[in-house]
Amino acid sequence: MLQISERVPRAVVGLFIGLALLAAAGVACSDDSPEQAQQQAQEEAVAQAQEQESQPIDAAEQAQSDEPAEQQAEAPAQEQPQQAAADEPQQAAEPEQAQQAGQSEQPVSDPDRDTLIEGERFASSLGPDEDEKQFRFQAAAGAWLRVFVDGKGGMDPIATLLQPDGTEIAVNDDLSTTNRDSLIIAQIPAEGLQFIRVQPFDSNSIGEFTIQVQTLTIGADDDNAVISVGASADGRLNTPGDVDVFEFQVEAGQQILVLVDGDTGVDVFAQVFQPDGNLLQIDDDGGHGLDAEVYFTAETAGLWRVEVWPASNNVGQRQLIGAYRITVEEGLPTSAVDEAVASDLAGAALTFLQALRDGDSATILALAGPEALTIWGWDDAGDVGRDIRKIQSIDLGGEILQTVSFGDVLHPARGRVYFQLSETDWLRFELIQLSGHWLVDDWAHSIGPPG
Repeated sequence: MLQISERVPRAVVGLFIGLALLAAAGVACSDDSPEQAQQQAQEEAVAQAQEQESQPIDAAEQAQSDEPAEQQAEAPAQEQPQQAAADEPQQAAEPEQAQQAGQSEQPVSDPDRDTLIEGERFASSLGPDEDEKQFRFQAAAGAWLRVFVDGKGGMDPIATLLQPDGTEIAVNDDLSTTNRDSLIIAQIPAEGLQFIRVQPFDSNSIGEFTIQVQTLTIGADDDNAVISVGASADGRLNTPGDVDVFEFQVEAGQQILVLVDGDTGVDVFAQVFQPDGNLLQIDDDGGHGLDAEVYFTAETAGLWRVEVWPASNNVGQRQLIGAYRITVEEGLPTSAVDEAVASDLAGAALTFLQALRDGDSATILALAGPEALTIWGWDDAGDVGRDIRKIQSIDLGGEILQTVSFGDVLHPARGRVYFQLSETDWLRFELIQLSGHWLVDDWAHSIGPPG
């Protein structure tokens, strides 16, 4: 753990702002002075943010394309919303996989058609005088459907899936506590033309949206395994109710770190049980972003067990299921960051925090990592602007009393920064390094000091 002065040097923050804006605007001004380059980048970033209202940019896909090759090898299935799992036909297509399919192509738009085609992203809209839009999709009895409605700009959809006779199967308002898009994963009771109803949350939530329907193929769950300390195993949560079990042999007094690292947007929950079957610890987001992390010193020897399942959300919300990697390491988490990296981490987090406070959509989008883009459902600066009020309703605090930076013992390209705002109130920022720049994947309040 490294502590940094309460104010990061202006040079660090200024440099990071310049780099972030250059990245956001795609500017390379080798013949200009740094001041001119930064000014030009800022102007172009603002212009780009304005243009994005009418021409969305897939920022999540752009961020992923910059990911280092070694990190891609570590998590080969790291996807963003709207990507189909075409290369794994025998397994369930996760939300983040299926959402990225078609992002490289413009959605289909046809005002005279209401029948949806498998996997197709279909564009539609709700106007001031429209209460709902209805779509149809042919499905067999027992099939699992995934319905994703992606609201654009300020559009906040509510999706309802109905049987051919009009009986409601499932309804969803928000995909998660922070993402206003709608996601339904449900099994079809009766064969025939199913109906999908899209409504606005309120009169201020009308506008354009895309809808995509997919049939999921749920394979046999064979992820359960016995693994050794120092090893990793890959698993997949196929359905919202799926639970995977892994066991590992531990000696008395051995220090153990269990990390469940979900693909981008996959929200995992871990429970660790002692050899006698008693629950030792549970964790939701103790790791990076939505990942789970548990560490302990074993009091008894034997076969310990960890259960992995989708993190629970509030009523009406769906879990983000998908692929993950579980790692069991000997030893407890330690800082893996030097003073220079700690300063870079703190500078990136401080710049992002200031952008949140100022409501600076362009900078927030430029500094958002792939996890943040997925969690919030951001495709462009217009989506960020939609959520500024929600972000600012969270108490982002005043003066920073102390800054603490951590590295990640298992993932050198990840880091964590804590800002102390009062005796018991801390802000936690999860960061990931892509193409040499630190981006913010997640942020949340933390009660009490880190560690």
